[in-house]
Amino acid sequence: MTTPISRRMFLTLGATVVIAACASSEEGKSSLTTEVATTAPATGLAPPSDLPSNPFTLGVASGDPDTESVVLWTRLAIDALNGGAMPDEDIDVLWEMSATDSFDDIVLSGIATASPQYGHSIHVIASPPKAAGLLRYRFRLGDFISPIGTTRLSPSSDSMEPVKIASASCQNWTAGFYTAYHDMAELAPDLVLFLGDYIYEGGTGSLDSGAVRLHNSEEIKDLVAYRNRYGLYKSDPLLQAAHHMCPWVVTWDDHEVENNYANLTPEDPAEADGYAARRGDAYQAWWEHMPVRFDPPVDENLTIYRQFSWGSLVNMLVLDTRQYRDDQACNDAVLQTTPACDDALLPERTLLGAEQEAWLTANIRGVDKVWNVLANQTVMTDIRLGAAVLNFDQWDGYAPNRDRVLTDITEQGVKNLIVLTGDIHLSGVGQLTTTANPTTAVGIEFVTTSISSGGNVPPETQGLLQALPNILDAEASHRGYILHTITPETWTAQYRIVDDARIKNSVVSDWKTFTVTAGTAAVAEI
Repeated sequence: MTTPISRRMFLTLGATVVIAACASSEEGKSSLTTEVATTAPATGLAPPSDLPSNPFTLGVASGDPDTESVVLWTRLAIDALNGGAMPDEDIDVLWEMSATDSFDDIVLSGIATASPQYGHSIHVIASPPKAAGLLRYRFRLGDFISPIGTTRLSPSSDSMEPVKIASASCQNWTAGFYTAYHDMAELAPDLVLFLGDYIYEGGTGSLDSGAVRLHNSEEIKDLVAYRNRYGLYKSDPLLQAAHHMCPWVVTWDDHEVENNYANLTPEDPAEADGYAARRGDAYQAWWEHMPVRFDPPVDENLTIYRQFSWGSLVNMLVLDTRQYRDDQACNDAVLQTTPACDDALLPERTLLGAEQEAWLTANIRGVDKVWNVLANQTVMTDIRLGAAVLNFDQWDGYAPNRDRVLTDITEQGVKNLIVLTGDIHLSGVGQLTTTANPTTAVGIEFVTTSISSGGNVPPETQGLLQALPNILDAEASHRGYILHTITPETWTAQYRIVDDARIKNSVVSDWKTFTVTAGTAAVAEI
């Protein structure tokens, strides 16, 4: 993608422009190319604007940091719930990075062009000085100035600098408020890992049926509707504040398109015709609203699995378990206690797809990092009841694929495996095992509950969950997130839960805190 500076801006500001490309030949990496000014325009002025009101209604965000650069994001939208209400033309925007809140010390700036083709979203690959540390960034257009965000690069590859990562998922607008993000901002992680279900595709909802606030339309199925739904979610001030505090690494699950879709198979088989176009629209809208380091989709496909590092401490593989999977087996039955149908155990069944599975294998072996992390959507821990599968949408429904992944990790001698998961709307800790060796843990899974989405598992079944051999602990009643503190010696997972996400400003407290010591696959509560 190339976003040229308009002739109007070039003549008006006389900005010095170069092409800054961020490319990689590695599979699963991006080749995003953006054209920006490497220094502030000579006049120091933002591009002129005749817009009638503030276009920075959705805030700002940063993401996908590496040791050289970070993605800066915003989207121009005067009326984000109604198509954006922007003129149908390219609009040039000034972006700035500073070491101070007052922006009296600009360390990097440039011009980015917001195109109507991509909803006037902006993705800037910014390469500030490595020694700059925490930096503030903002966007300017005429007299309009965006909110200020804080971001940083990843530390150098030989750094053992500790890191705090918040993992979060599942933020259904209608089911609750985003109180967890207020708490998260106060605890100030270095990075947020979002594990999917950023939006929900469903209809308006009803206050009489328990919704605390309503969606802005019936079920969304086209690009404009998906954009408007992101506009609704991103209008929340607590979500905006969480994006403003630090960079994010984001993946998706199902509700960014439709509940429990599998590859190009919709939840309702009757909707198969035209579903590829719907998925393409959904993927484009997701790209337009996320601070991600890859090109926009050109059809119904978008490669988002990628590798992220934090110094010598963390090697993280961000997975996509939705786009390439086989359809759920056994009619996607839930909480079925009879033996699974034969299809569930077919060795060729896949959750990852062949290419992503090969990429995972190649990028987790021989990596000189302390902790090897899979950022993953659905529960990986084996919680089958004998031959029964309780949830065919999870890894249990694709057990041969799980066995291949975990067996390869074990045979390659990969140590300190941590899996971070969302989706299921409960807090949980599991040990990862293979079918061939069900009593030996090869890694630990930390499952975060939802930010606001209602519980999928009745709280009264919590005792049954805790009795399963691979479930080390579980809490099914509350919403929240996990704050992970990672050092060369330990991985500590602090579970933060909201007393009642249906009530604004509800109290947030610790449920429990668990730790894993490097070199082991055992968890201790502290």
